[in-house]
Amino acid sequence: MSVQSRNSFVHQPHGFATPAAPRSTLASRMTAMLTLWRGRIEARRYLAELDARSLREAGISPAAAAYECGKPFWRKMGTLR
Repeated sequence: MSVQSRNSFVHQPHGFATPAAPRSTLASRMTAMLTLWRGRIEARRYLAELDARSLREAGISPAAAAYECGKPFWRKMGTLR
């Protein structure tokens, strides 16, 4: 493959319109949100079950773990450091 033909694949002309992404429906957005919230609940539950030794091995302070476990499920996870 020559440099010229390789560049034609890499640099696409800007004159072409890309197909529009389909709009997500309310049901799909709700499903995604509920899945995210369920993941946060499970992650915080797992974090609460860890003992001090496991937290220390993971580099998480017990205070940061306790703070994170006390958050409601709709708030995003922190850094835990």
